[in-house]
Amino acid sequence: MNASTTQGLPKPNWHFLLVLLPFIIGIYFADFRILTYQTLLFAKISSALGLGLIVRKSTRQLGVLLLFFNLGFWHLFFAQSLYRAQRNLVFDREVRGLLKVKSLEKKGAYQKIIGVFELKQNRPNREVHLLIYCKGEIQIDQRKLYALKCKPDLIQNEAYPGAFDQERYYELQQISHRVFIEEDALHVSKRFGQHQSDIKASLMAIKTNLSRLFSVALSQQSSAIARALILGERDGIDQELRAYFLATGAMHILAVSGMHIGLLILALLKVLGLLSRWISRKQALFVIVVIVWSYAILTGLSASVLRSVFMFSVLILSQLLGKQMSNLNALFFSAFCLLLYDPLYLFDLGFQLSYLAMLGIYLYYERIKEAIAFRWRWIQQLWDGTALGLAATLTTLPLSLYHFHLYPNYAQIANLCLMSLSSFILILGMFFPLLQALPYTDKLSAYILETCIQWMLGIMRFFSEAPGAIAQGFDLPFWWVLSFWLLTFLWYYTWPKRHNNALKSLCLLCLFIMVFQKQQLLYTREIFFYRSDSLIIIREGKVAIAFGAKPEKKCNFLLRTFENLNNCNVAYQQVHKGLTNLRFRNVQLRIEHKQSFKLWVKAQKQTQKIKVF
Repeated sequence: MNASTTQGLPKPNWHFLLVLLPFIIGIYFADFRILTYQTLLFAKISSALGLGLIVRKSTRQLGVLLLFFNLGFWHLFFAQSLYRAQRNLVFDREVRGLLKVKSLEKKGAYQKIIGVFELKQNRPNREVHLLIYCKGEIQIDQRKLYALKCKPDLIQNEAYPGAFDQERYYELQQISHRVFIEEDALHVSKRFGQHQSDIKASLMAIKTNLSRLFSVALSQQSSAIARALILGERDGIDQELRAYFLATGAMHILAVSGMHIGLLILALLKVLGLLSRWISRKQALFVIVVIVWSYAILTGLSASVLRSVFMFSVLILSQLLGKQMSNLNALFFSAFCLLLYDPLYLFDLGFQLSYLAMLGIYLYYERIKEAIAFRWRWIQQLWDGTALGLAATLTTLPLSLYHFHLYPNYAQIANLCLMSLSSFILILGMFFPLLQALPYTDKLSAYILETCIQWMLGIMRFFSEAPGAIAQGFDLPFWWVLSFWLLTFLWYYTWPKRHNNALKSLCLLCLFIMVFQKQQLLYTREIFFYRSDSLIIIREGKVAIAFGAKPEKKCNFLLRTFENLNNCNVAYQQVHKGLTNLRFRNVQLRIEHKQSFKLWVKAQKQTQKIKVF
């Protein structure tokens, strides 16, 4: 580590962080999952205490921090009030009401509909944000209201480890209940007119036309990837394609994110730079801001897109006002403003990973890049790209291991190969509608885009099928994540040289805990019973056998989650109706599959007792 890397960050870079941290902590403690009467009482007392501390000059700074904590707490508390009320609704019979359709998506044999269900039995009328799976093909006009009779069920998480947090996922969309219906259950209401605004209808029409344009010009597989990359429509991405992106660590390419906005901005700067004679710099920046905000709205305003667009707008505004804002300040300020707009963004994993990646780049990129210098320019450029990926990985890796329990081993090499190609695909895809409207570039642009997407798939297929493509079985506590972040920061900033050996020892200990936790799975033997899914899994090292009453397709998500969490391969066998006796080493299983699914276990050792979820 050279002398420049031991210097701390300039103080101005941390001003907004001092406001952001207590605000985030306040939001976390107001979450309905951990909210208690004692927490609510503490928030009331601290609010009054903060007002008292801010009066005195000597305690004003502490009072400001306490008030920002309470601002975050009460902001989320009132933002979740509607969702808490919806979750308290229990339906023991079918109810009637009107449905306002918000979005529509194809999901296999079903259509996934998200809408607002207005109950007509209650006075005053109550609204429930509803997730609907409709069997069959039904033509939905999102500008109309529909009469619906159904029995909504509360969305609840599965109890097994590593289960998808669907409660949180749908809470971000204010959805609390779901229902399965047949296609004849929806009827257009004749008493009510259109509910959707002309602006929203126009945006949906534009997005539909763009989606159709990709589908007509490209092959089915390429159009599915292009629509996911450019428009955020992931309905055409099957399990095989998803596995390719996951195995190469390229899932950030598949989702519309800050990278898309950054590339669009760079492309627009190049194009408008050619028109510098006719367009001033301020006019060009204004045009870019309008275009990127329009694109962000068109793709659904995801948290990562909002972060990038808003942060860019802040930097542009500071330049137009003649003030320079540091990148870190802009990052913290944009995070604060977005959480002020919607505090639920804090629990969005895309929001967390997006900001962590940018934070890693701003903190560590220059220091990693300067660590090695090459004489040849092209090798230096490759190293610069690798350093960028490593800087983002230092902050996103711990959280990814905590949530997904796996890591793509060839991610850095694969992303190095995909970096230029994926950037070219994104830029070409964004300008694809314009090129399709011109007489001579329509077929040429379609051919180039198709070829590039197939090359990208070939590269991902190569790395995903390579031996040891994915390391699985990481089940790490959150204190390990915090320790990794802290040790990484101390490695690059404000750590005296005399403590370098202690720091290296702590880093090695952190890595040892990660490896030891994963390796101990190879020497354990366990039996799991998932009651709600009627599934039994017997695992010994890296081999597992599953027995279930349902077809394998219906248990696929649970089986894949089990593989990632336990670093093993699962072989599935469907149990037919009747009695089934199984014998393993020191364990006897008796399965009764009749009207229900029952299990009897006889084990010789206490440690071989079954784990029930």
